[in-house]
Amino acid sequence: MHHIWHRPNNTIIQLHLEILDMIPVLLIILLTLVSCEADIDFNRIDGEPCIFLDGMIGNAPASLISAHVATPMNMGKEDMSKAKVKLTGTISDESISFSKEEGGLFFHEIRPGDKIEIHASAAGVSDVHASTIVPEPINLISSRIISKEGTFITFEIVYEENAGEEGYYGIMFNDTSISEAPGILLSESYDMVVPFGQLEGTILIWDRHKTRREGDRSVFKTSIDTDSEKTTQYSIRLVSLSPEAYMYLRNIYIKTSTNFGAVGMGTPAITYSNVIGGIGVVGSWWVEDALLTE
Repeated sequence: MHHIWHRPNNTIIQLHLEILDMIPVLLIILLTLVSCEADIDFNRIDGEPCIFLDGMIGNAPASLISAHVATPMNMGKEDMSKAKVKLTGTISDESISFSKEEGGLFFHEIRPGDKIEIHASAAGVSDVHASTIVPEPINLISSRIISKEGTFITFEIVYEENAGEEGYYGIMFNDTSISEAPGILLSESYDMVVPFGQLEGTILIWDRHKTRREGDRSVFKTSIDTDSEKTTQYSIRLVSLSPEAYMYLRNIYIKTSTNFGAVGMGTPAITYSNVIGGIGVVGSWWVEDALLTE
């Protein structure tokens, strides 16, 4: 199935700036609604110590899975137990193990379709187990800029879904705001995943050179100067996500810039758990870049 992102109507663009001030409230409402649908482990918010397990596995040089023993209602790393956690990880049929003192469990050369399983154990607490399957990349067919009005860029992305694949797809931005019908989502400091399948979308580019020190600009906007012309490229990241990764991003990542452990201990009511016996999330994703040139 092909999906096409195209320009929203003028009403959406005109309302965009007016609604920006409402974004924090909208996000809180959104997170509240989504968290109610998440697989929340309410049994683990009773103040008893358990293993916190977290990590996002993707097409990076190395992906880290870490674990520690902590009490859910405590707030920071200083409250974490010094208990030794043994981690065992399996990629398809290959097994490796690290202790917590060695920094966690590193995965290299992850491939689409790999099944990742993690097991963690420590003295005095229940073992935890989590699993995820690395999703297939998105098949990008074409990408182009349709029009530009001021700092608004309307773009079109045509892609093909992977037949028979279960998972989630999205567009990830950094330092941009995203306008979509029927509502608006904002990503100022954090990446935001917008589910594919929307019929309308546009982006507002913020050039950080105008407001911050040199070099602190969006990594997705690049100016290219040649002898004959100057062009600007916008890199839009197409993301395919495992269900666990999707729930993590919707419930945790867009909420805070702190590490997962502190979030999990401070606000367990919105903690998504896909591990048995503890709190945490192990998800996987695959990222592809689509370049738009003006």
